[in-house]
Amino acid sequence: TATTAVEEAHLLLEELRTVVTRLEDLARRVRRAASRDRERDRDDDENEHENENDSPRFLRLDERDEGDAVEWLRRIAELVASSERKAGRLSRRGRGGGGGEGRNGNGHGPEKGNYGNNDIPPEGEEGRRRRQHEEEMALPYLSLFEFFCEKNVLALVVNIVTGAAFADDASTSPSVRLLPPLSIATQSIQSVSILVQNVSRPTTLYYLLSNNRVNDLIDLPLRLYQRAAWREGAEAGELTTHFVSFLKTLAMRVNRETLQFFLSFPRTNEKEEVEEEKEEKRDDDEKPLGDADDVDGETKKEAMKSKTVSEGASTSRRPRRRIVEFPLYARALEFCASEQDSFVRVTAMNVCMNLVRLAARCEEDDAKPERDNNHRDVDDVRHRDTDDGTHSDDDDGLPTETPSGTLHEAPSLPLRDRIAIVEYACHPRRVYDLVSPLCSRLTTQFGQVEGTVRALQELGHASNDVDDAAISKRRKLRQTMDDLAANVQDELLLLDDLLKIGVVSLNEQAIELVLATFVYPMLLQPLLLPLHRFS
Repeated sequence: TATTAVEEAHLLLEELRTVVTRLEDLARRVRRAASRDRERDRDDDENEHENENDSPRFLRLDERDEGDAVEWLRRIAELVASSERKAGRLSRRGRGGGGGEGRNGNGHGPEKGNYGNNDIPPEGEEGRRRRQHEEEMALPYLSLFEFFCEKNVLALVVNIVTGAAFADDASTSPSVRLLPPLSIATQSIQSVSILVQNVSRPTTLYYLLSNNRVNDLIDLPLRLYQRAAWREGAEAGELTTHFVSFLKTLAMRVNRETLQFFLSFPRTNEKEEVEEEKEEKRDDDEKPLGDADDVDGETKKEAMKSKTVSEGASTSRRPRRRIVEFPLYARALEFCASEQDSFVRVTAMNVCMNLVRLAARCEEDDAKPERDNNHRDVDDVRHRDTDDGTHSDDDDGLPTETPSGTLHEAPSLPLRDRIAIVEYACHPRRVYDLVSPLCSRLTTQFGQVEGTVRALQELGHASNDVDDAAISKRRKLRQTMDDLAANVQDELLLLDDLLKIGVVSLNEQAIELVLATFVYPMLLQPLLLPLHRFS
């Protein structure tokens, strides 16, 4: 009932207020303690303080405070995500989603003429009251997210993990900030990932992505955490793993509506444009308009007018060179290096390939038979027209579905965005950073396979008599051979997934790298050895 929903939401809201207040108090208390420590160090020895401040350090917290902070961060994400999903579910039921009253078989709204002259279903009044009741039940749950926005809790969580919450000045360089313990940093990233992954209302997702806090988290200085962990003999591998999973969560939320929060065209190449304009102006000034004695005033006016029109046309035809920024792709690309952990590297490569795969989808891919099976295209929902020529501006005309994370269900991106993503991803340096680790691992593993095969051959020639030691060693070498072959197969499958994206420029550069670094030296060159031996 509505009363039960209000009571439950009220209890959840009170718990959220308590948790957020305690987390804010802890952050202020730790910031004051860190400030006092810095002042004491500055009074003791300024030079020593500067040298120590150049390297990142973890905050010194009691085990109880550290455990409480981790639990509060987890509980905040759980409360906000669960209440938001309840509100979204009630709102969709209130709007009659999922085949409710007033919707046809395709879920696009009422079919005109099915309910008589007034186009109102027989149970319209009852359905209207029920929808109003469902929406009233959703409002108390939305109060939790409103409180989350009012207190700017997302900024607090991001500032905790970046260390800005413990600095004297928010503008201080991240290199001099104290960092939270690894457990708190890991839980902070998990909390933001839970929020982004589990929200169901598009307005909630847009708020999480639009205030630039997620981009601040994308730029998380993991190198500082690694340096601080190295100083204390700790390991930051778990933090890296959760951070790459967070990047994957963001990538699965990208569609034509949310791409604006990740892809930007911040500036033009102004210097190059100025040089081109000066060169064109110089060429135009050198062009003669004609002999002044043979051309009358009217002809001069027409010539000047045609020159002005041609200048305007040339300016409009000249495309503005824009520099694209794609922080999500760039950050995921950093974890594709061959020295990274296997899970981290494969996840990062999947993030990059998923983003490029979205750009490779064209409108022809959307025009498939799946549309006949209750699938609505985003453009059809946003630009639905009624039979009398007027535009339908109801709630369902808005993008009311958040990205599902299923690529084959996502509509294609606009052409401008697809071109921008492909140009960014197909830059030679980025293609090299994406493909070269794969080729490097293929070369290394194939060399290990070759060495294992030679060891097996030598063992077979050396041990004519069958003994237990030779059998055991041969069994171990064969097991190593099987493991290496499986690793080579995994790398080849990654390469196959990359080539199946279908971007011609990316495929051409990837094939060139594979041929130059793996196929020629590891597969074709050994075939020449018998010829050299016999010759």
